[in-house]
Formats: sequence, C-alpha cells, structure tokens
Amino acid sequence: MKIGFMGLGLMGRGMAGRLLEAGHAVTVYNRSAAPAEALRARGAQVAASPLELCDADIVISMLADDTAVESVCITSGFVGRLRAGSLHVNMATVSLRLARRLADLHREAGSEYAAAPVFGRPAAAEKGQLDIVAGGSAAALARCEPLFAAMGKHVFIAGTEPATANVVKIARNYMLAAAVQSMGEAFALVRKSGVDAGAFYELVTSTSFTGPSYRNYGKLMVERNFDNASFTLKLGLKDVELALAAGGDTQVPLPMAGVIREQNIGALNRGMGDKDWAVMGDYIAERAGLT
Repeated sequence: MKIGFMGLGLMGRGMAGRLLEAGHAVTVYNRSAAPAEALRARGAQVAASPLELCDADIVISMLADDTAVESVCITSGFVGRLRAGSLHVNMATVSLRLARRLADLHREAGSEYAAAPVFGRPAAAEKGQLDIVAGGSAAALARCEPLFAAMGKHVFIAGTEPATANVVKIARNYMLAAAVQSMGEAFALVRKSGVDAGAFYELVTSTSFTGPSYRNYGKLMVERNFDNASFTLKLGLKDVELALAAGGDTQVPLPMAGVIREQNIGALNRGMGDKDWAVMGDYIAERAGLT
C-alpha cells in the first residue's frame, strides 16, 4: 500500500518504521530533516512538503498538538488537495473542536477521514505494541486494518464519527492525569509519616492498583527517574487542558481537572516541563516540605 506519514517525533518515527518493516511503500514528511533522513536510510521516500503526500492511498498524521496539526494539515493546503478516494488517518491527540473541524473539512473536500489516537510510549511504538482507538466509517477503518496490525496490538472501535476516538483518548488521559496526581500526593503522605516510599509502592501495586499506569509511573516516582522522558510534563499538561476544553464543549464539569492543571503549571514554573510527567511526585513532595 502507498502510505504517506506526517510527523516523526518519538512516537511517529517508531510507527513509520513499523509500516516500512511490514512492506508498505512509505513516504514521510517532517518539519525537521534528521528524523526523515533516518527513515530514508531504512527505505522510506522523503517529501519536502505535506502536499507531496496527497496522492497516497492513506496518509497518517502523528503530530504534536492542535497547532502542529492545523499548520501541517490545514494551513499547508493538504486537506484541500488530498485526492478523492484517499484516506487521512489522524493518530495525534487533538481537541474535540479540531477533530470535528477536520472531519468537516475532509467531507467538504471529498476525501475520507478517520481518527486513531494511540496509547503507549515510544518503546511500544517501535515494537508495534500500541493500543489504538479508532473512529470513522466502517469502510475507512477496514482500509486501515493492515496498518493498525503493523503498529498496534489492540484496536478499539469508538464509533462511526472520527471525534469519538478523540474524546476516548482525552478521557483516558484525564484519568491518567488524576492517577499521577493522586500517586504523588499519596507518596508524599506516607513519606512524611516515616513510611518508605518503595515499600508503599510494592504494597499498592501488588494489591488494589496493579495496572501498568500505577506500576510504571509509581516506579519512576520512587526511583526519581525523570530525565529520560518519553512523555513529558508539558505533554501531560496539554492533555489536562484538552480535557478541560472538552468538558466545556460538552458541558460536562471536570472539577479535578482544574486542580491538576494548576499543579502541573506550578511544576512547569519550577523548570520541570521537559522531565517525565512522573516528576509531579517530586513537585508534590517539595510542596509538602520533603526533599
């Protein structure tokens, strides 16, 4: 299959690599050259502009945020120039407002559109072990099946409208934000009462909180391993703000989101923005008078 791929950040480069390994003809576009050149060495073609991807069968975008998606997919003219019959699959985490706008623009242009944001870190992307949440018409998602099989281990269908996948991703990440915040507070509470954080971690992750989010983020907090970040505090804050915006758009109150946002901004102002999101454990501990 002739595939275009836009956005070669930590996640995108692993996903595009998996498509190459699966035998697809992949043309990549990235705003900075180095990641694209690395994939050229693995057999990819490199485009100088998003418009050079418009004749692909399927174009995947995996860009950082709403601003990047708007620039690369809309302002560039890509959506308007995508040929009839081509399918754009947006796998980035974007706002509900932009998700709905993208669906409308593709409909007006006569091209197909689907959303398929992912759960997982860069290591999972490189191994094809992502969890994919897809939204779109049955026909569009059927076309994506061989691509999803190369990039992910599970595919969950959220609905026939692309934005349903985006709201699922936003809601799940909001739950993760709450887990990170509550873990940081709980670790600070037991530490200030003289309980070893490592022992507390072993207790909770072997009883009530056995899921990977608690095990992975809790381990990072206990080990204070924040520098080799695969998901930064800045990205976590972006997800909290997406949840707040989605709550406003749908008139769903999310009172915890406001508190978590303020805590994340506080840590950002302490220079922690490029560290792993688990650094919230240290920020909360500092506020509790712990070192």
